[in-house]
Amino acid sequence: MKYTEIGNEAVRRKALDSGCLPGTRTHVLGSIVAWASGGTLHPDTPDYLKVLTPDKHVLWLCGVAGSGKSSIALSVASTIHSFGIPVGFYGFSRANQVALNPSNLFSTLALQLATQSAHLHNKLLKIIKDVDSDTRASLSPTKQLHTFLIPLLQSSDSSPPVHPTVIVVDALDESGGTRRREEILALLAELGSKLPSNVQVIITTRFEHDIQKALSPVS
Repeated sequence: MKYTEIGNEAVRRKALDSGCLPGTRTHVLGSIVAWASGGTLHPDTPDYLKVLTPDKHVLWLCGVAGSGKSSIALSVASTIHSFGIPVGFYGFSRANQVALNPSNLFSTLALQLATQSAHLHNKLLKIIKDVDSDTRASLSPTKQLHTFLIPLLQSSDSSPPVHPTVIVVDALDESGGTRRREEILALLAELGSKLPSNVQVIITTRFEHDIQKALSPVS
């Protein structure tokens, strides 16, 4: 099973260095954390975040470079993780060729989530047992999504959702040019349309037309 070692310990360390400063953006962070963890919005929630209703499972944060998108994403991920809620985090970066590669996105998220929940861990073990090792090592992003992540997150009558689960994909625009990220955008949009009620996804990007077209229907 291919994955990239961008785990939650790294997220916590990076959040300390790059997250929002204590006492800043409290209403924005509080509102996103409440939405992502299944809570209610703060009374002072900014109007532009009041769209965060329970029936929406994807939050797309877009803005210009340096506007604080990654700081917000890191702070939210770190806070939610501190609540004991499973958080999968994948941050793209032009400065890090390992993190720039989108080919392991979905298997990495699946593995991260499974390391934080006994329920998800047992589900992933059962999923992996049905896929031979050679196939696991060569799955495309599409196959990773359909083989690992969607089955891991979807509930069944015998296995209902037991807790909130959060996925954060940071700096998606840095995953490559329009042509390279076309597949990942389509797969993220598909994921957003198939999420159960307990799973929320946060995606941060600069504003790009192809990203808006792919994510607007599900965010």
